[in-house]
Amino acid sequence: MKKNNSIPLLLLTSGILLGGLGTYFVHLATSTEDGSDPSQSVIAEHTNGTLPTVQSEMGEVRDTMSTNTSHLADAIEDPSLQRNAFQRKLAVYSYVASLSELQITEELERTSDPAHVLSSRVLKELQTALIERLAVLNPVSALEFSLDSNDLGNDYVIPNTLGTHTYATEYGTFTRAVNPLDPQTYAPTDTDSEIMPVVRSVFKEWALRDLDDAVENAKSLNSDTKLNALAGILTTLSGKPFETFRDISKTLGDEDQGIDAYVLSLRTANVDDPKAIWTELTSLVKPDQYDKMQVFGNIAEQWYEKDGVRVLDQINATPLEEFHKKNIVDRVLRLAATNNPQEAFQYAQTLPTERGFPSPLALFMVVDIWAETDPQAAYHSVTRIEQLPERESLQTSVVSRWAANEPYYYMENLDNFPTHTRVMGIRNALETIAQTSPREAAELALDQKDEGLINVLNTMLPSVILRHWVDQDVEAAVNWVTSGPVPEGKQSSWVRALTTILVHSDPHRAFEIALKQPKAEGGFEAFLPALEAELIDQIVYRDLDLAVELLPKVPEGKSRSEAYASVGSEYIDQGEFDKAVNLGLQLTPAEQAQYYQSITSTWVRIDPGGLVESIKDLPTSELRSSIALELSSRRMKENFTDAQLEELKQYTGDTD
Repeated sequence: MKKNNSIPLLLLTSGILLGGLGTYFVHLATSTEDGSDPSQSVIAEHTNGTLPTVQSEMGEVRDTMSTNTSHLADAIEDPSLQRNAFQRKLAVYSYVASLSELQITEELERTSDPAHVLSSRVLKELQTALIERLAVLNPVSALEFSLDSNDLGNDYVIPNTLGTHTYATEYGTFTRAVNPLDPQTYAPTDTDSEIMPVVRSVFKEWALRDLDDAVENAKSLNSDTKLNALAGILTTLSGKPFETFRDISKTLGDEDQGIDAYVLSLRTANVDDPKAIWTELTSLVKPDQYDKMQVFGNIAEQWYEKDGVRVLDQINATPLEEFHKKNIVDRVLRLAATNNPQEAFQYAQTLPTERGFPSPLALFMVVDIWAETDPQAAYHSVTRIEQLPERESLQTSVVSRWAANEPYYYMENLDNFPTHTRVMGIRNALETIAQTSPREAAELALDQKDEGLINVLNTMLPSVILRHWVDQDVEAAVNWVTSGPVPEGKQSSWVRALTTILVHSDPHRAFEIALKQPKAEGGFEAFLPALEAELIDQIVYRDLDLAVELLPKVPEGKSRSEAYASVGSEYIDQGEFDKAVNLGLQLTPAEQAQYYQSITSTWVRIDPGGLVESIKDLPTSELRSSIALELSSRRMKENFTDAQLEELKQYTGDTD
């Protein structure tokens, strides 16, 4: 093998260069200490020709650094950074990383100039990055800059209105006072104080570098600044014991802020002794501090991991509000059901039942989780429950999950499951199959026979399957329903499901398919709204003009009055009362009665006075009398003034 001589040569060259640089700087320092002018030594040596290579190397380094800094400075002026948060942060922090401490100070001075050319977002990002970097290099200088800026009235201070942050958790929706620039950080508790984000940033970086030094320097600040310094310091204490939070916050004058910061630091923290932390939290958290309940949940889970399901008895004995305690117990049971479902199931059975349910809701949760991993074991366990309503409900819950996860196994063993579980089991199994093989699912659906008076499966399955089929292959779905193997007795259910799904993407086609469908004369379909009217009712809210265009195609009868009423009610919602009245004039007298009766419920809500005035425009005296009587009834009369009720009497023949 040929030996590579380039690496030793490179190392030798580098050594000579570094040695030369070292000799130069030692000589420079010595010359300076002796009182000589270092520049004269450099000039003399250069004249003698001893260091031309070192000089040129240093010049190239300075030129390269200057070029890079200039390039990065140009990059942060790119207008696109105003819109692209990632590129903005990358450009700004790359630029700041290239600056010396002196350059950072100079750049901060420039950012305070109102004539600065940077966009508002880039400027804010730059100021933050600069102050963070300066706080690392020289925290005292960073603090002085922030305080000087505050004195000059620059935008480093905002009034503390104790801004609110609303957020949802498993324990409810809560609103709490926060620093509006950082919803995770509490604002100073004094409502008259100011929020100083730069001060907070400085002391955060300072505390990360030297906690004791940061606290010591914060002591001498005025009240507002000290509170903000404390807020910055507290963000760095995650993982520290409570005593550290308390002692520092007491030293800086706001013990409550320290307590809040400590508690909230435990939201996701891992702790060594969760039982002790739980006990500590119960003494620190007040009953009305709902936003801190998530902290209890995190500690409770760790307590369970260490001591097992028996911790739930101790949690239940804690003096927390029942609502929050229940949520914490559910959270632990959810974890227990994953780790040891049999143990979680047994414990959940000991919990009290809840209104409207034969067993605690927590038991259903445990069973659902168990059924995901071992449905057979879950099914056998719930089948041993003695109480019939509870047993059947839990069996249905397990079978539903089992069928969704193992649809072919379930369909092949359908007869081995109780009858009361079959509707939900078949539904879930066929929906899973439909996600990849909708035609197969549809054919299986046709083979299912309903048991009982109501054809639940025949009504439910078409929508469940066609929702997936239309998304995957609309032409195949339409052809199968309209020209495929669907028997006459099930045709109306499949067409209704198809058109009510298709109307969202192709309303014209859905409506035309519905028009060709024979009217249902029996069964559950006969009790549903006419299909054309149902489609018009869906179309009208997205495209009123299209709904009006399709109205003349609706056949006479109940379906037409219902379809027209959908459009008329939308006219009223939009304040087009004359159009609503005139639309009804296109109908037959029998249809008009139903139409005007239908739209009055919307009209009385929008404009009861206008409705009374418009009764005179109705086409027949019988219709005017009928509507007036309806409006004067005990159910409707509270919508009108006494004068309006008197006016209605002229149409009713003075009849109440």
